[in-house]
Amino acid sequence: MADNFLVNDQIVDSVAGVATLMTGQAPSQAFGMLDTVMVETMAMAMYNAVSRQQNAGMTTNAAVTAACAKMLAVPFPMPSPPPPPAPPAPQVAPLAGPNPPSNMAAAEAAAMAQAQAGIAWLRQLAQQSGADAATANAALAELVQLATGPAPPSPASSSSPPPSSSSDPAGSYSAYAPYSYSGDD
Repeated sequence: MADNFLVNDQIVDSVAGVATLMTGQAPSQAFGMLDTVMVETMAMAMYNAVSRQQNAGMTTNAAVTAACAKMLAVPFPMPSPPPPPAPPAPQVAPLAGPNPPSNMAAAEAAAMAQAQAGIAWLRQLAQQSGADAATANAALAELVQLATGPAPPSPASSSSPPPSSSSDPAGSYSAYAPYSYSGDD
C-alpha cells in the first residue's frame, strides 16, 4: 500500500524541468511584452502627431479661404456683356417640280397600260380567291355533315317513341372515333 503514494522519479524530473524552463523564460517574455507595448505606444503617438498636423493645416486653409472670400466680396464694377446678334432669317428654297414629259400622248399611253395591267392582275387575284373560297365552303359543308351525322328521321306520328341512345354511349360520333367508350373503367 505504501507504494501507491510514491511519485515516479521521471514525473518529478519532468515537473522540475518545466518549472526551471518557466523561470528561465519569464524575463524574456516580460521584456518581449514590454517591447510590444512600447512599439504600440510610439505608433499611436506618431499617428496622433500626424493627425494634429493635418487638422492644423485644414484650419489654416479655412482661415485663409475665409479672408480671401471677404476681400473678394467687394463688388467690382463690370460692364454687362453686349447682347448677342440676332440670327439671320432662314432661307427657304422651293423644291423642284416634276419634269414635264416631252410627249404627253406617250406618257398617257404608258400610264393607261400600267393601269390595265394592274386591273388584270386584280381580276386574276379575285378569281383565284373566289375558287379558294368555294373550295373552303365545300370543305366546311362536308365537315358540318360529318360532325352532325345522318339527319334524324322526321317523326311520322307523335306517338312513336324517340330512338334510345343507351346502346351507344358515345353518341352519333362513335363512327368517327378511333375507339369507343365502354363505360367499364
